[in-house]
Amino acid sequence: MLCERTRTTRKFLNSTLSLASLGWIVALSAVACSSNGTDPDPYNVLGHGGATLPSLGGSPNTGLGGTGAGGTTSNPVTAGGTSSTFSSGGQTIVAAGGRTAAGGGGATSSGGATAGASGSSVGGSSHGGSTGSAGASPQGGAHTRDHCVDGYDPDPSDDQITSSGPADFVKNNQTDTTVQPQVLSWMQTHVWEEAHFQWHNIRRCKSGTVDRTRDGGLDPCKHTDLVPANQEFSGPGDGLEFFAMHRHMIQSLRQLFPKHAAMFDGWDHFPTSKTDLPTEWQNDFTAWPSNIATNGVKADDPGSHMSETGFESEGAFGQWIQGMSSGLHGALHFKWVRNNNSEHGLGNQFTNIDNYMFWKMHGWIDKVWDKYRAVKGKKPTDQDIKDAVLQQCRGMDQLALLVKPDLNPNPGSCTTPAPKQSGEFVDSVLPIFMSSTNNCAGCHGAQGAGASLTLNGGDCMSASDVVAAMVNKPSQTGGQFKIVVPGDPDHSWLYLKATGKAATAGCTPTGGVNCETDTMPQGAGMVTLSQAEQDALRKWIMDGAPAPK
Repeated sequence: MLCERTRTTRKFLNSTLSLASLGWIVALSAVACSSNGTDPDPYNVLGHGGATLPSLGGSPNTGLGGTGAGGTTSNPVTAGGTSSTFSSGGQTIVAAGGRTAAGGGGATSSGGATAGASGSSVGGSSHGGSTGSAGASPQGGAHTRDHCVDGYDPDPSDDQITSSGPADFVKNNQTDTTVQPQVLSWMQTHVWEEAHFQWHNIRRCKSGTVDRTRDGGLDPCKHTDLVPANQEFSGPGDGLEFFAMHRHMIQSLRQLFPKHAAMFDGWDHFPTSKTDLPTEWQNDFTAWPSNIATNGVKADDPGSHMSETGFESEGAFGQWIQGMSSGLHGALHFKWVRNNNSEHGLGNQFTNIDNYMFWKMHGWIDKVWDKYRAVKGKKPTDQDIKDAVLQQCRGMDQLALLVKPDLNPNPGSCTTPAPKQSGEFVDSVLPIFMSSTNNCAGCHGAQGAGASLTLNGGDCMSASDVVAAMVNKPSQTGGQFKIVVPGDPDHSWLYLKATGKAATAGCTPTGGVNCETDTMPQGAGMVTLSQAEQDALRKWIMDGAPAPK
């Protein structure tokens, strides 16, 4: 028997669309109730965790009305086929035409020389407080601003926003709520909608539920170096990455729009009454199913439930929040769906980050994560959190580049080129990474570096900065191993990976860092470094991994 919510969804589809055009209805009708009579994960029904939600009329980027008649528009939002309004702060924008991504609004990225300091210091709250800026290299060269490490500068459009509340998006006589137009414009310009979708999508490669119909037919699973070991709903590792990725997005938006950071604040507690909601949603509040209400209370008070299944570790807790065990993530998405206005809706897995309620719910989940860590005596500013968030920032940047290869996810350039340097690293090791045979720098360049490992800083990042980012720094893929341990190549993950010795090095998953023991460069299936290159890399590490001069 179908669950009641599934029947409701199907009733809506029958009343609005021809079932002949909806091949995906098979996926809906196959969803069964759980043994205790509760709904299955409604988020899965809507496509975020399995079956995909199709375009409802026309091409994937058009709205319910099919392909629109308009051409290019500079409006933050346009809708296909039918006139739509997007109102914010008393200003109404009307658009009829194909959906287009607005330009402009890119973050201002400065990277001028910073006198005095050396290395990189990252400060601020993990919730989006301003990060400390990194200083110049010890040799006086300019530091290249890296938004994953240094954070974002405030976006100029922050001054144009008149409200930290939701913006109304009206379509088919139904109102949905989105973030303010300036935020929406920034996210579209920086391909965040697509990158967020592909972040979830690439975690379905091993389950066979990946969607290859989006973004020009992109198959993210072909990029095996980017496919995470932690697949969707596969265990605590995925739960921790779920927490960290959404924190990366929340803190980035708070940095970009500091005057309106409240837009990305989550609920202080699980919403149990209409007064917990924005005014636009209060008249639509209905009581939660009993199991969702109970689990919402548990999530708000994890300390009272630490002995229960799903609370064993923060990764397990993230998996519990995200998956069907609690049903919370899916229920929150399903709760705020506008059936006749899905263009920016929470049920639309391709654009749901546009929705104002997305940030309310994920902001609440972010706070719940901190509550769990507090019980364990951990703080939001701990290094393990910074490392986990950094890893997800790098991953999201790489997926954005898959969608739009000419995108620079970290816009801006250095004002002063890095100084020319010399020494053993520059003369003997850097050429190994730059070799067209090894092609290490192709995935480990200055921006969007795989596994957060930069092997070539280009024109702006000095060779000494490249070395400083490796020496005694934790690996993102090597469990307990550090990237480079001076004097000890056999415990340096860089050397172990490049020489094919990682698989037998005794790597153990540690602190949420898994062991990816395949040989690099990936894809070759064998060691590509010549023996002479392996020897040169080993000698540099044995010599103490000295920085260039």
